[in-house]
Amino acid sequence: EFDYLITVGISQSGEESSWKDANTASFMDTFVKSNGYEAVYADAGSDQEKQIEDVEGFIKQGVDYIILNPISEIGWDDVLEDAKKAHIPIILVNNGVDTDDSSLYSCMLGSDYGKQMKKAGKWLDEYLKEEDEKKAEKEKAASEAPTQEESEQTDSEDTEVNTDSSKATDSSASIFDKIMKSSSTAKDETDSTEEEQTEEDFTIKIAAIQESIGSEEQLMRAQGYQTMLERYSDWEMVAQQTGDNSREEAEKVMKLFLEQEPDLRVVFAESDEMALGAIDAIEKSGKTCGEDGDIIVISFGGSKAGIEAVKEGKLNVTFECNPGQGPKAAELIQRLESDISIDKEQYVEETYFDGTMDLDEIIENRTY
Repeated sequence: EFDYLITVGISQSGEESSWKDANTASFMDTFVKSNGYEAVYADAGSDQEKQIEDVEGFIKQGVDYIILNPISEIGWDDVLEDAKKAHIPIILVNNGVDTDDSSLYSCMLGSDYGKQMKKAGKWLDEYLKEEDEKKAEKEKAASEAPTQEESEQTDSEDTEVNTDSSKATDSSASIFDKIMKSSSTAKDETDSTEEEQTEEDFTIKIAAIQESIGSEEQLMRAQGYQTMLERYSDWEMVAQQTGDNSREEAEKVMKLFLEQEPDLRVVFAESDEMALGAIDAIEKSGKTCGEDGDIIVISFGGSKAGIEAVKEGKLNVTFECNPGQGPKAAELIQRLESDISIDKEQYVEETYFDGTMDLDEIIENRTY
């Protein structure tokens, strides 16, 4: 038992998704009496005015800490100033706030979008290299395999072994002429192909279906794309448009991308829901996606639906945005209780899921 329960006010922006449900559950499962806490929960329902009132209510109640998932980045200075005067530390989660005074909050806890983008770039680079190796192996095997004409020629030669020497000589000359002619033709075709190949043939065309424009996640991912393109010089971002985190809207956006960029090779979807919409559009267009498909689809989320799409071979990889922030938040509160300084930016552990992994158990235990 605990002599004193730490009271934590939890202000959730809304519960419009299974991810938010899992995020809330992580906090509520962590901040329980058996762990030395008492949770006070408020759902703002995507209404910022209500969320500000919720936080003001926490301050009046005299909670010890406030966990705030802000709906908007602006408009928080006054209420955060009130919390500071009441000596109530604020832990921001998932989204930051736009303020000139960083002392108004203790830290911001969420996903490391920059790190995710670096991992995604590395994963794509390795995947493309593996594709090139597979293609080279297939071409080598095809070039070493005898053609039907060569096989028929060999059979014909076998049946003519017993002919007279003059016929053999004629046959040899004929074969020699054919070989020389074939070699000359092949060389001409190779030269022609090499002349036709341009720098564009080696460019990896990429598109992005984005989160809400101006959101912290979208801005961080935009920086990540820029870093990616600077590192991998043969990659080109040819299209970007928001999919409003909607499967239906993402399908419309992907359809437009395919019409505008028929040689599109890679699409990044900034949520699993939008990735599924992109897959719908790709399949309806007659193209394929996923492993060995025409288009590589990379997603961010790590939801159950996303991982299932990876297992089905339609989605190449999904990078996790971990909603399980409760334990990390509790760790930070304990550090603050012990007067131990903490960094302003805090991140949860995250991974990714692709087709090389055994995903059955992960899917079974996924709650969002």
